[in-house]
Order: sequence, then C-alpha cells, then structure tokens
Amino acid sequence: MMRLMRRSLPALAAGLAAPARAQAPFPSRPVVMIAPAAPGGPTDVAGRVLVQYMPALIGQPVVLENRSGAAGQIGMRHVATAAPDGHTLVIGNTGSVGINPSYYRDPGYDIARDFTPVSMLMIAPVSLVVPADLPVRTPAELVAHIRAAGGRFTFGSSGTGQSPHVAAELFRHAAGVEFEIVPYRGAAPAVTDMLAGTVQAMFDSTSSVPFVRQGRLRALAVANVERSPLMPEVPTMAESGFAGFDISSWYVALAPAGTPAEAVLTLNAAMNRVMARPDVAERLAAINAVPMRGSPADAAAFVGRQLAYWREVLARAGIGEAR
Repeated sequence: MMRLMRRSLPALAAGLAAPARAQAPFPSRPVVMIAPAAPGGPTDVAGRVLVQYMPALIGQPVVLENRSGAAGQIGMRHVATAAPDGHTLVIGNTGSVGINPSYYRDPGYDIARDFTPVSMLMIAPVSLVVPADLPVRTPAELVAHIRAAGGRFTFGSSGTGQSPHVAAELFRHAAGVEFEIVPYRGAAPAVTDMLAGTVQAMFDSTSSVPFVRQGRLRALAVANVERSPLMPEVPTMAESGFAGFDISSWYVALAPAGTPAEAVLTLNAAMNRVMARPDVAERLAAINAVPMRGSPADAAAFVGRQLAYWREVLARAGIGEAR
C-alpha cells in the first residue's frame, strides 16, 4: 500500500514544481467551481461556502456550476479537459476522486495525470441512517429486519461508486444479507425518498443530519474508526459488531493538470482563509462536517493516501466494475 502511495504522490504534486512563466495576473476573470453532484448535497454546500467568501479574497467572482451524473464522472471529465489556467476547478469527493479510479474500468479521467490538487476543504463521517419509524436501533437489528423481509429491502445511495454506495456494498458483504441499492444523482434526493418511504436505509454523510436532529431519521452507527465529536452518542460500526469500516466523506478542490503554481497557491490561500472562518466552521458543524486546511502539497498527499486506500479496500472486497 505504501508503494502505491509513493508511486502516485510525485505525479499529483508535479504541477506545483513547474518553472515560473510570464503570465497575466491571476485571476483575470470569474472562477468557475464545478460541483459534480446535485444541488443540496455536501459537495454543493462546500461550493456555496467558497462562492460566498472567496470573491473578496481573490478580486473576482466565483461561480458554482452543478454538473451531476455518472457518480461525479461528468463534472470531473469536464474539468480534466478545461484550460489549465486556474479559472476552472472541481470540488472532488471520496467517490469521484478516491473511489471511481478503482471502481470503474474507465472513469474517463486519471487523478494523477489530469488534475493538480489545490486544497482540502472539509470532512464528515458517513453514518448508517434509517427512518425513525423503522423498528431498529442497531446495525444488528437492521440485519435481522432485512432477513425477516426476505430481501425485499432497499438502500438508497448518492450514486454508484460514491462512498455511501460502497459502504452499503461492504455492509451487505459483512452482514451476509441481500438488499437492493438504488443510486440517485446525489445524496439530497436519496434522503428525500427515504423520508417518503421509497427507500428504507442508506449510508450518508451530511444531507441526513438535519433530519436526524429533528427526530425524523435515526443514525444507527458511524462508518469511521472513531465516534464523531459532533455526534458522540452514535457508536461506530466496529462497536456495533461490524469491523473494517473506515469511511469518511471528504472534499478537495482540484484544478486541471498544468495549472500554474502561482494560480494554485493563490486559490489555496483563499480557500484556507475561508475554511478558517469561525462562522464557516459553525455552518459546517450544522451538517456534521469539519473544515480542512493545508497546502497544495498536503492536499496531494491526502489524495494519494486515499487512492491507495480505496484501491486496496475495493480489491479485497471484490467490489466494482473493475473486479
């Protein structure tokens, strides 16, 4: 696993070491931020925070554009082929950046080849959530309920290959039960259908949090190695008898490969200042997310570790088109 990390990190950071070239002051026009997910979900939330506060820091408007579909592949491909001048970025997440390259035979982009990491943005735990009226309070009780339903049970997910989808696959494998997994174009519509009773459970990071706090949904466990400090009463999957879960929903900003280092550093500095704001931390805490900050090199190292982690997890579980 460490060998895989060492192989990918130099390529991810390569754009930061390019020689300086004479170029116009950056930014010279509005910056377009692509959210490869549906409006209302956590990727959209991260984008809207940046859109609100970055213009005053970089001297140009920042526009959020949702390009959802194909588990984030549509938006990621768009930015992979955009001009590498810093004016087009993508908010990648666990699925589109960490999982897709190992889940799909050909997602249409290569993280190390096609992107330059700009900045880490935020991270949130992934929780196993059910409607409050479902008569289960633990993952083990949910397994018993699914067995009693004879397989007529449905999980929602924010999209095939996204972290909630893979978490459901891992849960199905670990529990030895069968259920249907329905992919949506984002977490928000999946949560809406769970509230309506169309699907009976899902793994989710942030979209379900307000409804958990309202008592309309119930979080049975978090799929992380530690309990969330923002939801300390919810046990981990390991504490609930299901070891091997270490799934977070994280978000990073990426630029096309070859983007000048000056532009990357300007964007990184602005994003770090946004994520350091107390009001932003409070806004993210409302959806159980925590801001992340660091240099472009930190973001490259983080992405490299995640690529190696998900490559190993998916191969071990035999999950994905590429298996």
